[in-house]
Amino acid sequence: MEGLVSAVIPTYNRADYVEGAIESVLAQSHEDCEVVVVNDGSTDGTRAVLAGYADDDRVRVFHNEENRGIPATMNRGVDAARGEYVGVFGDDDRWRPTKVERQLDALAEHGDDYCGAYTAGVITEERTGAVVERVATGVEGDVYPEVLLRMQVLPHSSQLLRTECVRAVGGFDTDFAVACDWDLTIRLAKRWKFAYVSETLTERLHHRDNVTGTPGYDVRARDRVGEKYREDIEAAGIAEAFDAAAARERGLAALATGETSTAVSAFATAARLHPTRDHLALLAVSPFGERGLSAARRVRDGVFPA
Repeated sequence: MEGLVSAVIPTYNRADYVEGAIESVLAQSHEDCEVVVVNDGSTDGTRAVLAGYADDDRVRVFHNEENRGIPATMNRGVDAARGEYVGVFGDDDRWRPTKVERQLDALAEHGDDYCGAYTAGVITEERTGAVVERVATGVEGDVYPEVLLRMQVLPHSSQLLRTECVRAVGGFDTDFAVACDWDLTIRLAKRWKFAYVSETLTERLHHRDNVTGTPGYDVRARDRVGEKYREDIEAAGIAEAFDAAAARERGLAALATGETSTAVSAFATAARLHPTRDHLALLAVSPFGERGLSAARRVRDGVFPA
């Protein structure tokens, strides 16, 4: 399938990572790709790294003179995108070589009622390359309202979207300091369908400076989504499941900071609202505090499926 693809990479003080993200796009088997990097006021060596692409017409670089935050930086990249399709992903994410090709093939099988395609993904330990987590949901077609429950339904960094669809819903909400990708996906899913590619074609590096995926971040993200979409959540009949997931995130955050009694209370709430196997398992291990934390992480990462 033909079509220019714009890969938008927001970056901030990630001189050690951004080059890898850029190179993963330039290595795509689908050759008609451009890279749009938006440097959000970095104060490290990021600008110097990006200057190394000055003679590569496949890479366009924009600089925010001051830090504007993730949503605004992503929007600047989307606004600058020339492609019919756009993928927005982090500077510590990597696209595997056939990702774009396989997604375009998947979209070619569907009509205009599909806004994009996403792939299975993997999180790997930066130093060792060991797999930390696999994300392969298999959900496709009409993914609303399931996407209200969890962002993991459609991992943001793996998405390839029709640019016109992203612009039609207004891009990223700049009021969302966290979970702006989840919010965008919800708005897209309310209007269009998603295709799914089961191959593992997206990789995220796990390192000490990761912004997403931490217990505290997950709590803030779910709180923000719950605040904006409460009416939608209730209308879809998933309020108890959503609130149980929120309690679960609070429990994981409490367990990570040694607040055992708070964790037990939160997991008890999750189990009462939505008594799935993983919620019951979390409640069982939570009294053990730190010793239960690794077990809780295994539950979170799907070792004990619901």
